[in-house]
Amino acid sequence: MPWRVLTRQLRRVMLPEFQKTWNRDIDARLKGLQQALGNLQQELAQLRKANRRLELLREWDETHAATLVMLQDRLAVDRIAAHIRAAIERADVVADPAPHIVVEQILPLDVYELLLQSIPPPEFFSDRDPVKQDFELRDLPRAPRFSRAVWSFFDQQVVAQVLSPAVFERLQPAVVERYCRLLGSSVGVRAATLIHQTRSGRIMLRRPGYRLKPHLDPKRVVLTGIVYLARPSDSEEYGTQLFRVTQPFVQPCMKTFFPEDAGLRCELARTVPFRPNSLLAFVNAEGAHGAILPRDARLLERYAYQFYIKPAEDEFVDLLRYLPPDERAPWEEMLGQPDQLLEAGDRRPATPAFSG
Repeated sequence: MPWRVLTRQLRRVMLPEFQKTWNRDIDARLKGLQQALGNLQQELAQLRKANRRLELLREWDETHAATLVMLQDRLAVDRIAAHIRAAIERADVVADPAPHIVVEQILPLDVYELLLQSIPPPEFFSDRDPVKQDFELRDLPRAPRFSRAVWSFFDQQVVAQVLSPAVFERLQPAVVERYCRLLGSSVGVRAATLIHQTRSGRIMLRRPGYRLKPHLDPKRVVLTGIVYLARPSDSEEYGTQLFRVTQPFVQPCMKTFFPEDAGLRCELARTVPFRPNSLLAFVNAEGAHGAILPRDARLLERYAYQFYIKPAEDEFVDLLRYLPPDERAPWEEMLGQPDQLLEAGDRRPATPAFSG
């Protein structure tokens, strides 16, 4: 075969394969470069955020230096405790859709204003979701000193030692009913007397476009408390929605439960106003709760502080073992591996406990 003919045939057969191989190699290299560029851009964004946080730390420390000196006089536990207990005692317990209280002026006004002033800047909140950001109070060591001083005092001394026990006492009859309904009267009454603790203190920042469907908190949570951190000019209309679940149900798992996803219908019972210096506390049973901040909302930033009250884990698990074997099924996850049931934001040191 003539050399030229052979060359043409080889070119016709081999060249397309060479081109495919070349293109694959170029594509792979291009993808690698794009990925490397993306990684560099992410690192650069993280460095910019870290640098911005450092700038804010310096600014806040300089701005609030004088206030820090005066904090000890303003944060007097006895005065605050007396105010909180009187406010909670005045609140009516409402049964529908689940037992709850709404407490106005839950804190002395000067303490509430300190809380507002010391909320960490948004740059210190989680940023995975632009409309739903949280600041876990276990992260206070990286916040400005002013925020650390005020919020550690509020979370550990006010909420854990005063507010939570007072809420638990005010709603205790409903707590006993909740335990008896879930565990039977014998074990339920004993569960209500266990040591209880405050967990999961966090500051929540929500922006327009946020929607949380009706849900119940994880089943081990007995009471949920929300302190609204509204500014005087904030609209009250975007508070917490409380829903009736129109059919009987049993929360099937230990995690957050969304009744509508299980085919249950929820109807709005009331919306608790997003009112400055107020507290909503409710028993985590029967009713569901949710929230919405529409995209066209006039309120651009909605701040609130949330905490949970639940029984001491080890004691509660020990008590569950007294249930008859056929009644343990709804609690098997907890009986098996309780430590793995802690959700994000719940892995923090235990706060001071109080007896039910």
